[in-house]
Amino acid sequence: MELDPPATLLLDFDGVLCWQLPRLCEHLHRAYGVSVAPADITDWSWSVPGHDVHVGEVIGDLMVERPEWFLDGAEPLPGVRGGMHALSEAGYDLHVATHRIPETHDISRAWLDRHDLPYDRFIEDVPRDKGALPGDALVDDYHGNVADALDAGKEGVLFRQPYSEPTACPDARVVDSWRDLRRLFGV
Repeated sequence: MELDPPATLLLDFDGVLCWQLPRLCEHLHRAYGVSVAPADITDWSWSVPGHDVHVGEVIGDLMVERPEWFLDGAEPLPGVRGGMHALSEAGYDLHVATHRIPETHDISRAWLDRHDLPYDRFIEDVPRDKGALPGDALVDDYHGNVADALDAGKEGVLFRQPYSEPTACPDARVVDSWRDLRRLFGV
């Protein structure tokens, strides 16, 4: 990738820094009686079988009703700690850009601190179009956000998850792990 430090990297939270789907699947089983694996959730509008609700709505409810359980209990993705430290030490400016609701930002910052994940800025007010944020590259698991970043002239890195659709942003770099992301940035 052609971005050298001190380039600003916008890092999404869920699906890039942490793995939220296991908690979501646990909740779906307990609250809705639906057994589903993270790999089964292939879209944020995935409908919960037998219920008039989709996972995006369930996630929104969890952020309001059970934020500590849902967000604070998420596990870091493998390699995220070493990757963020390597990017930071190389001189990249790391900005966390999440669509988590503002009422959960304290939980999110505490999670970052507890897992020793360095960042230079936690963006408090992230617009629906992450491409509008100042920065040089967006690393996100949602193809729509990456497409917006590409349209805004930024580098776009799609962190592949079951619900990611790389064909929706063909000019994006696609990574499957933090190891791949580190290689991409040469750290």
